[in-house]
Amino acid sequence: MQKYITTNALDRVKSALNVDKHFKPDKFAEVIKYEIYNVIKEYAEIRSDEFEVNININDYGDYCININAIARKIKIVGLVPDNN
Repeated sequence: MQKYITTNALDRVKSALNVDKHFKPDKFAEVIKYEIYNVIKEYAEIRSDEFEVNININDYGDYCININAIARKIKIVGLVPDNN
């Protein structure tokens, strides 16, 4: 059983390293940060230096995208229509 777990973990590491060759998490985080910042600033008063986007890869190879922002003020917006 231990050998299977070790082999499985090694396969995940190899897969993650192979993905890393083609995927640049830092570059992707910067693109996402720019795009999301522009959307959020339409709804909240935020500063770019108080807005963070971090991308991590969990043990299963899934990407965990964490967004943290400090809003000084939330802007009043219209209501979302009810689709019912």
